[in-house]
Amino acid sequence: MTNPGTLVVNPDAASADSRFVAPELVALDAKGAPRLIGGRCAKCSAVSFPRAAVCTECLSEEVAETELAHEGKLYSFSVVHQAPRGWTVPYALGYVDLSDDVRVLAHIDAPAEQLSIDMPLRLSVGAVGIDTAGVPLLSYTFTPV
Repeated sequence: MTNPGTLVVNPDAASADSRFVAPELVALDAKGAPRLIGGRCAKCSAVSFPRAAVCTECLSEEVAETELAHEGKLYSFSVVHQAPRGWTVPYALGYVDLSDDVRVLAHIDAPAEQLSIDMPLRLSVGAVGIDTAGVPLLSYTFTPV
């Protein structure tokens, strides 16, 4: 399995970087470390990712942006062999249970034969493919701890 590898990116906000796929879901802190942007309900404190417009627990519309945990455990995964043009295949796609009680779907930046259920993972940024000009497309990914 060929993996695109984790990239070191400029600590500018991901939303300002046109190479990011879904830039509204990830931000980079001052040191360049990625942080997922989810939502937290002001009424019941339920957490969502991506940020929900309406709380799925209490139906409140008071859901504010919040940074999510950057570590979790692999809940489940699959190896994807077909993808849109420009995306690197095959790749592992998995659900990661974060410590703040939210499950995230993400690329897992490791060969499938090295993955196991409940293994600890850490949020990172990786190349998931290339655009038509050959520029890497970046997204949040998870890597083994």
